[in-house]
Amino acid sequence: MLFLFRLILISVFTYLLALFTPWWSAIGCSALIAFFLPGNNFNAFLSGFMGVGLIWMVMAWKVNVETESIMSLKMIDLFPIDDVNMLIILTAIIGGFAGALGAFSGNSFRQIFIKKKEKSFYN
Repeated sequence: MLFLFRLILISVFTYLLALFTPWWSAIGCSALIAFFLPGNNFNAFLSGFMGVGLIWMVMAWKVNVETESIMSLKMIDLFPIDDVNMLIILTAIIGGFAGALGAFSGNSFRQIFIKKKEKSFYN
């Protein structure tokens, strides 16, 4: 349940921040949300990857539709990609890794401040 809540928060805040701030604000957004909503490192990584990746894919698709693929076709000329859909998927993967590393960093930073219980002789 916390995973879904973290995923939705990362997606919503990434979208809202992307309207006014640079692309790297998704990293800070993922880090802050993973810092305040604790979980294990894999959960944080996955929620950051899916949250930012899905938003970046939707935004890339939206730009592709609004410009009638003119911008996407010019980008394909620059990169060794043959299809517009592959460009959108590649954009989602790059954004997903950026968000995932941000969320992983935020969760790991939180774990620095948590005291670990000492193992008892009787456990």
